[in-house]
Amino acid sequence: MRRAVSFAIVVIAASAHAEPVKPSHVYSRGVTTWIYETPRKSTHDRLGYIRLGEGVRVRSAEPTPGPGCSEGFYPVEPFGWVCADRLASLRMQGRYLNGMQLAHSSTALMPFQYALSNGAPMYRRLPTRAEWEKEERFLGKPGTFRPQSWGNRGHEKLAEVRAIPATDSVPWFLADGGSVGREKPHGLVRRTIPHGSMLSFTRAFSYEGRTWLLSADGTVVPADRVRPFRVSQFHGTPLGKGVELPIAFFREKARPKYVKTGEGFAPANGEWAVRSFVSLDPRTAAVEVGKKRYLATREKDEKGRVLWTDEADATVVRRREQRPIGVAEGEKWLLISITSGTLVAYDADKPVYATLVSPGVGGVPMPGKDPVKMSTTPMGVYRVTFKHRAATMSPEQGENRSFWIADVPYTQYFNAPFALHTAYWHESFGEPMSAGCVNLSPIDGRYLFEFTDPKVPAGWNGAAPGGPLGKGTYVVVSR
Repeated sequence: MRRAVSFAIVVIAASAHAEPVKPSHVYSRGVTTWIYETPRKSTHDRLGYIRLGEGVRVRSAEPTPGPGCSEGFYPVEPFGWVCADRLASLRMQGRYLNGMQLAHSSTALMPFQYALSNGAPMYRRLPTRAEWEKEERFLGKPGTFRPQSWGNRGHEKLAEVRAIPATDSVPWFLADGGSVGREKPHGLVRRTIPHGSMLSFTRAFSYEGRTWLLSADGTVVPADRVRPFRVSQFHGTPLGKGVELPIAFFREKARPKYVKTGEGFAPANGEWAVRSFVSLDPRTAAVEVGKKRYLATREKDEKGRVLWTDEADATVVRRREQRPIGVAEGEKWLLISITSGTLVAYDADKPVYATLVSPGVGGVPMPGKDPVKMSTTPMGVYRVTFKHRAATMSPEQGENRSFWIADVPYTQYFNAPFALHTAYWHESFGEPMSAGCVNLSPIDGRYLFEFTDPKVPAGWNGAAPGGPLGKGTYVVVSR
């Protein structure tokens, strides 16, 4: 027997003489609600889009006539036009649009919470115990997880075997067997999240003694069939406020510190932590002892002695004195090194940020080889061509895909299908890890998303360069 989930509706009576409230937002009722540069429905005029269930402020609630949209166009902030068709609404009305507010992305560091699937079903409604036992009978005991395939092992580096606490109430639309879109949904399971694919979710709640997750598409997923990801706290460093190039990052593992002695160099107390950095002293020449070469840092030990690093332990990032050919004077650009796993952001000729990234696992591209098939990051000078606050990635199209990574944050395409984006599933930054994209930590991903052009206006989920949004920032990928 299904337990009834109750909820209350409070109705506030309005004065009969009150002025009607003018709509302030237009809301997306489709997967993608496009924003056009002019009141004309054309793929060439697309500036960006609104995500399903989310909204952007309107400059006027009165539609303007235009070709391709019989109902006219709403002008939105800060510019652009949205077709007033069935995919857009000036009112937060209807079960689906209201329900999707609980699956809304966040403005926090991570737009969603994320987890790794063990083949979890995505239920349209809350199942009974008998129903979930039938649907999940081949998945093993809840809370147990199969090993990942060889190719997906890098995706579980931050996945934790722990219970997700039920901190939220049951979403109102799930009452009495309902789904986000219907009071009586058709079918129990929308689809299954393939083993090794990833889930984005917004809420965790308890029902029938089990914790459930509200996914970003409004379905519900059993929490004991996924492993939540720990959020990496790694980030690079701003430059120009006490930190200047050259600096040295320490990849893969912690590295020893050294002090200079009469006989050469000896280990000092402590180590440089993995993925940490230290400023180097360019005024002090490197010292060679045998086959080793030591670099002086700007740090000192407790006795006031200069600390040194073995050059073989250090990934050194130096300022590039000349702009790459093809980068226009005065513009921003990102310089990515495949072999060192580093990125430096430049504002004109000034370096402003440095960090570690993970390029393609295939290493340096080989002439004549397809970078997609070889999992290499293509070298060259590009521009950012589209930005998404969050976008699902998959090598396939359609509903029944065999693999996907849900709602990848801060995605910036520069040579599609290659993009810079946050990788929430690992923190091996500095090492080649990706299928060809440039992986960033959450903090670095957000910083660079806000640094580059085009800017994505408030309320928009994505934007392309052109028109009032200007040109995309240069992305330079080097060996």
